[in-house]
Parts: sequence; structure tokens; C-alpha cells
Amino acid sequence: MNLVEKYKKLEKYEKIAIWVLIIAIVLRFSLASIYHVSGDACWQLSNAKFIAENQKIPLFEQFGRDEPFWPPPLFHIISAFVYAMFLNFGKGVADFAIKMTSPILGSITLILFFQIAKQLFNKKIALLSLLFLAFIPLHIDYSVFSYIDGTITFLAVLSVYLALKNRLMWSAAVAGLTILTKYNGAFIVPVIWYIAYMKNKDKKAFFKNFLTISIISGAIGGIWFIRNWLLLGNPVWPFFNSVIGGVEMGTFALSEIGELNFANLLSISGLLSVYLGIFGVPDGNIETLTFFNIPHLNVLLIAWLLGTIIFSIPILFGLVSKKLDYKWLLYVWMGSFILLIMFYAMNASWSVSRFLLPAFPALALVWAYGIEKIRPKKMKRYFILLLTLIMIGFVFTSVAKIVMAANAWSFYEDDFGWVKKNTEKNALFMAGSHCISYNMERQTVPTKVDNLEKADYVWINQNFKLDGLAILDKNIVERTKKEGIEVYKNKKTGTEVYKIS
Repeated sequence: MNLVEKYKKLEKYEKIAIWVLIIAIVLRFSLASIYHVSGDACWQLSNAKFIAENQKIPLFEQFGRDEPFWPPPLFHIISAFVYAMFLNFGKGVADFAIKMTSPILGSITLILFFQIAKQLFNKKIALLSLLFLAFIPLHIDYSVFSYIDGTITFLAVLSVYLALKNRLMWSAAVAGLTILTKYNGAFIVPVIWYIAYMKNKDKKAFFKNFLTISIISGAIGGIWFIRNWLLLGNPVWPFFNSVIGGVEMGTFALSEIGELNFANLLSISGLLSVYLGIFGVPDGNIETLTFFNIPHLNVLLIAWLLGTIIFSIPILFGLVSKKLDYKWLLYVWMGSFILLIMFYAMNASWSVSRFLLPAFPALALVWAYGIEKIRPKKMKRYFILLLTLIMIGFVFTSVAKIVMAANAWSFYEDDFGWVKKNTEKNALFMAGSHCISYNMERQTVPTKVDNLEKADYVWINQNFKLDGLAILDKNIVERTKKEGIEVYKNKKTGTEVYKIS
């Protein structure tokens, strides 16, 4: 039986789901192809390239951040493997390939999730929930951006998929890999515990499964905690540095992370930033949009906010429904990661909506169930049409955002190109941004006056709008211009490069 014949035998909702998947996957790969690496992704990929080029995990090497390499490394190792594999075809090909990790894993996540949804619910709800996950801006973004969060979401979904298939040992192993990708990967383990309980409520059987899941996932994920404890003095560096201690570097030397502040939980601005981040606002900060000089921004924002509110309504219908199937599985899945972000908020801030991404498959199912509960049917059809238009709007804004960001970064291409062509590969720069470090492909020294003697070059652009961290202390600038030799200047961009003699 060929593919065409198989397609013809599928039910209506499965056929539609295939087209949703095709559109969603094409969207992710298309955006990834034009996406310019930015934000935390600059630091993550700089470390990945270091691994590929040096065949070792970095430690105190710096790429625009005054901190050691501390995050669990699986994402970086995967990215390094992809980069190294394609480097034989040229550096341009390798740079393109390394950006494809996120859309590949994001696309597989959608496919796996649809299978989970079909197993737990009917095919109609599976389709509706797929629409949610495929076109919610948070998942679009992190299936494109080279952040860790897309990888951890893929592994979390794979772990749940295997657990529901009664492959608990494999599920536990994948949960361990999730932890080896990011600290918060540990929050998928309670979900796997609950699935084990759901599958077999016998106390002895559950205790055995509980131990199996805990030991396997802990043994795999715990490797990195031991490494950080031995090399950095804190298994979860930089968290709880103020309590546990650990290597003191840069801003983390004075960090208060670990000192609980319950007042943060009531921060309206913090909660708003999470909400805005879910729907695609960079870092949940509206002010970042003003950079792009978008015409009629206020009107567009009002329309966009109204759309997000309408889009979220089915979640409330789903949550209040007393007949929600597998509600406790979904509650545990969502609750685990909500607890994570609350814990983080008490330690730092709310502005990390991406931490919730591994819980969005469960939220998608609640949303889909909520739509199914809308009555009468005629109203439901009109509402689904309205939601479809809103999702089209989400896609449009995601495309516009990534295109405008790519154009903004291209403004500095000549500056980065000059550095790569005219300075030594092992030259140390003083530059205040990990994205400048990434684009120059050069390691850095901390941006302190006392460190000038350690630097070979200093990158100066006091009007750099893409990253405020690029703005150097005026004392550094003054001393650099007094003692250094200007080797490059671009009046158009405002970039200057000085060689430290």
C-alpha cells in the first residue's frame, strides 16, 4: 500500500492533521533559515562550536559572559555534532545546519504530541490540540530559536510518549536526558511517576516503578550535577550560590539567587511578562517592540492583546469541566512546570515564559477539550473560525518579528566580517555582549577596566541597540581610546575596534 492509498483511508481529522503538520513544519524550517542568532542562543551556540572545534566541554572559556560553562550540555553536544558533521561542506553550511536543530526537534515534538493526544482523547481533540501547539507563538519561537527550551520540550514529550506506551525504563532514560539538557528537566519526572501510577495502581508495583524511574533518570541526569559540584563548588551553579557557595565570577559573585522572595509571586508586571512572552513578545517586554519602529504600534498591540484573550478562553472552559478526561495527568503535567516557574520567580523573576514550554502539550489538550464543550455547535463553528484567524495573525507576527530582527543584525555584518578577516582566531576581545562575541567568533574577557591588559582588542559601540550589555563603562572607553590603537571604524554603524598594545 503506497502513501496515497494510506492517506485516502485516514479519517477526516487525521487528514487535516497531516496538512497542519506540513504547514507547521514548513513554517519552522522557513523561519529558521532566515533567523539571525540572538539572545541567549548566541552564548549557547558559541559553546557548541567550541565543543565541535576542540572536542571538549568548555569550563572557564568566555564568550561575552563573565561566567563558566555551567548548564547541562546535551543541547550543546547535539548542536556541536551537527556543526562538526557539516563543517566539511564549508563553514557557511555548518552555520546554517546548526540552526536546524531546533526546527527538527520542534517538528518531531508536534508529531509525537499528536500521537499522545490520539491515545488519550479522540481524533478531533487531537487535531484541535495540535493546532494549539503548532501555532502558539511560544512553540513557534522555540522551534526556531537556537535555545535549549525546544530540545527539553521534545525530550519531555518523548518521555511521556514512551511512558504511555508502557516503556517505563526507556521513558526514565529519556527523562534523564531531559535533566542532562537543562536543570528544569527534572520537573518531567513527577509526570512519569504519575503515568506509572495511572497504569498500575498496585502499591508494590508503583513503588517498584517509582524506584526504577528515579534511579535511571537520576543516574543519567545526575552526572552533570556531580561535575558542577567538583569543578564549580555548587551542583546547581549559579542557583543557591548565596546558600551553597561556589565559584565567584562576574554578576553571580554577588548574586542573591537562592534567597526566596515570596513577594515576587504577586508581581503583576512579572505575570504580565510571562503572558506576553507566551504570545511572542521578546522577553515578555513590550518596550522591545519599539525598537522596530512599527507604524500604528499602539493600535496593533490592542488588537493583538484582544486576540490573545479570545484565544485563551477555551482554557478556562477546559479547566472548569468536571468531565475532563485524564485531568489529573494534565494537572500534574502543567502543575509541575508551573511550580518550577513559581520557584524561579521567588528566586529571580517571572520573565521566563519559555520555562513553561514543556507543559504546553498538556495545556493544548485542556484548550482543545474546552473548545469541544462550547455549545451550541453553530457557535462553536464560528468560534473555531475566529480562532483560526487569530492563529494566522500569530504566524504573521512571528514571521514579521524574525524578519525585522534579521534585518537589524545584518546592519552590522561589515563590522563582524572585518574582525573575522583581520584579527587572529585566538585573539581575546573586550566586548560586552555574548552576541557580539558569537558574531565575531572570538572569545572575550570580562568588561572591567582592570582586564584591559588581558585583551588584545576592544570592541566599542556605545549606541548598539540590539543588546544593552554591549555598552561599555565610560572609564573603559576613555582608557581604551587613550592607550589603544584604532584599527577599525565604521561611521555608519558607530563601531570602533581598538588594538591594545
